[in-house]
Amino acid sequence: MSKVNNIIGSRSVSSTSCNSLVSDLEEILDNGLDDLSLIKNNRPSSTTRTQKAKRIRFYHNGNKFFGGVVVPVASDRYRSFDSLTTELTSILMKTVTLPSGVRTIFSMDGRKISSLEELEDGKEYVCSGKGELFKKIDYTKTEALKSKRLSTAKPLTQTSSRVVLEDCVRPRIVTIIRNGIKPRKVLRLLLNKRNASNLEQVFSSLTDTAQLDSGAVRKVFTLSGQPVTVLQQFFSGEDVFFVYGNERFSPDDFELEFEESKSIQSYKKTPGLRNGVGPKPKMPKKELNRTYDSTENLLAKLSKDIILPSSLRQKYNVGRMIGDGNFAVVRLCIEKSTNLAYALKIIDKSKCKGKEDMVENEVRILRKLNHPNIMRLIDEQDTKPMLYLVCELVKGGDLFDVITMAQKFSEEQAALMITHLTSALAYLHNLNIVHRDVKPENLLVDMEATKIKALKLGDFGLACEVTGPLYTVCGTPTYVAPEILAESGYGLKIDVWAAGVILYILLCGYPPFVSQDNDQEKLFDCILSGQYDFPDEYWQDVSMYAKELIQNMLQLAPELRFSAEDVLDHPWLQIASC
Repeated sequence: MSKVNNIIGSRSVSSTSCNSLVSDLEEILDNGLDDLSLIKNNRPSSTTRTQKAKRIRFYHNGNKFFGGVVVPVASDRYRSFDSLTTELTSILMKTVTLPSGVRTIFSMDGRKISSLEELEDGKEYVCSGKGELFKKIDYTKTEALKSKRLSTAKPLTQTSSRVVLEDCVRPRIVTIIRNGIKPRKVLRLLLNKRNASNLEQVFSSLTDTAQLDSGAVRKVFTLSGQPVTVLQQFFSGEDVFFVYGNERFSPDDFELEFEESKSIQSYKKTPGLRNGVGPKPKMPKKELNRTYDSTENLLAKLSKDIILPSSLRQKYNVGRMIGDGNFAVVRLCIEKSTNLAYALKIIDKSKCKGKEDMVENEVRILRKLNHPNIMRLIDEQDTKPMLYLVCELVKGGDLFDVITMAQKFSEEQAALMITHLTSALAYLHNLNIVHRDVKPENLLVDMEATKIKALKLGDFGLACEVTGPLYTVCGTPTYVAPEILAESGYGLKIDVWAAGVILYILLCGYPPFVSQDNDQEKLFDCILSGQYDFPDEYWQDVSMYAKELIQNMLQLAPELRFSAEDVLDHPWLQIASC
């Protein structure tokens, strides 16, 4: 545990005519024109303006249950094809899972569209993510199918804290009893949309996991001995299944021996209770303090004593410090041409001796990223003594401060935040990038009155690309995954573990893994053994679906832990926002 003890919290570092008139006013003001009489002479009629836009329906690649969305595409609205795909990403991600955003648009016959001019008015097109092949299904019937499902499906019902969702195929961990000599081997498998989209695919996944001596899995039975013949049986009440090849079976096979029952029950146990009963645990201390400007008059606070490279000095005015880290400070800066505010991160290279590769890696990764829930890199300038990074400014502060004030959140607010966080993680993981320091201090919030409107992931100082198992012990103790502590090799799912810890905190106000006397070794022992609980005093009003999601995000075995996409597919995120 010598390496483990060296963990430190990483860096925190109209009418139609009126609308048309308003639009023209905005355009003139944007272009710096003073002669408003130009409006009368140059304003196109509302009819002309309406004719410009092509009304186009966009579907989601391979998605039978999304009826598509109609978007007006006009040349004065979208200056480039990329601007259209960016807006489509923002629109579709509210309804469907698109980790990498809209990267390709196909015609209905599978032809790639590469320019706005190729899009035809009244036609339909299919949006897909990175590297996806066109999936040929009857998209024109998806909306009718969706309406049929909505009219025949049983409604959502809520009784106290329990929400029941009917007809939902969702990520789920199942237990498998492998046919053979008793006591038989008991295994576990995570089913999701990527390995269980149909019955044949489930059988293939079972085959890979069970490794039967007789070959492929041909027959599956429930714990009560009922044959599994439809996909839905894997996602209903029972979660224990017997798997067979072509060999015969008998009623005796469905009687469990003691050792088999013991193995199954060990998987069904709720999280372990902490030793002793004491007061409600507290949030860990914030390691590096940050303050953020939330006032309107930002320009009044600018100072002139900051020396910048000429290229940046010509573009920005720099103001007071709004954050600090181990070898960087963050200052407010204002773009002169637009008066837009940004955060300027100034990295002192003299304090980075031996860690230069980490800094270069952070910048290299930031250049690749473009996601609504990730803080954007706007500009950069590298000099011999300093590295300057101009980043998106989020004025609401960080999530740690918000938690400190609010203590805990409603399921609706928690679901919004976890949706934004895991959407960012799914995007990163699709690029094989692991953040490695997901914690409230690195989650910036956009507030609307007292509610959180949006959440953005920042500080990529520990992020790296994953090409194989990682072994570097790093992160922040409260949020560190067990496989990091065990030094057994880890990957992308350590970020999901940290997100699970954050979800737990959002719903009750304290972390799942704690040491009452602040002993780090005891904290790590709790994490390694998965010891946490849901005491009624703080959790009685929280739904079972929320607790289930937490348990799946805090699975000790990485292969059984939900991926970020699995979290986005979980019904609680939809139910909680209803």
